[in-house]
Amino acid sequence: MKLKSIVLIMFALTISSSQVSAENSSNVIKGASIADRAPSWYAMEWVTGSKYSPEFEMLDTESALGRYAPMTKTITVKDLVKFHGHACDSLVQASAALKLAFNDLFPDGIIDRTDLRILSKNSPCFTDVSAYLTGGRINFGTLDVDNKLGASWIVQRISDGKAVKVSRREGVFPEELDRLEKKVKSGTATPAEVTQTRDAAWDFSKNLLSHPLTESFLVEELHNFQYPESVYENVGQRGDIKHKNDPY
Repeated sequence: MKLKSIVLIMFALTISSSQVSAENSSNVIKGASIADRAPSWYAMEWVTGSKYSPEFEMLDTESALGRYAPMTKTITVKDLVKFHGHACDSLVQASAALKLAFNDLFPDGIIDRTDLRILSKNSPCFTDVSAYLTGGRINFGTLDVDNKLGASWIVQRISDGKAVKVSRREGVFPEELDRLEKKVKSGTATPAEVTQTRDAAWDFSKNLLSHPLTESFLVEELHNFQYPESVYENVGQRGDIKHKNDPY
């Protein structure tokens, strides 16, 4: 058995004497799960192996009514593809943007998925990535849509209200890809143009992940940001985080 595995087991056995909390993340073991970076037919080498393909160390609770877990789980872009259904430029953009948001909100690298809410454009790709990476849900008032955001996201830490907005920089999105996507959405594209659009989107995604993400996105802090009250009439409260701060 590898030394790291032994250390993790020993930590898990002794965690009952420790207090795990988001405020004291030094007690949390990072990288305790195997990150899925193996290329596959649906998550190509540029998805899993690109230099700047983002990864995320997530902290959650350990059960439906439990405390903070003692270890993180590593989420990759491949995991996002499994959840969303396919690799696409919007999925890559959203994951890249949120990586930068989390770098600002959680500089120690541990993302507390119990303490976040998010706003995104009403896009299947943008909102899927937003929900997966933040734990935000419409039925709990922690995920909402605002089409005025365009290629931007607002992420807020609930506990202290700190909010950041991440926006795609001007000129990053290729004009030709924009033209092709509009034609496909209009229903007038030929099968060859649909394929051309897919390939152009993948080429754009490869390029985006080939250099620092800050070259494609801008992060700004939003002072005194007020998250909009949900208009969903059946909003409830999450039960799986109520006891997250309870001692072991």
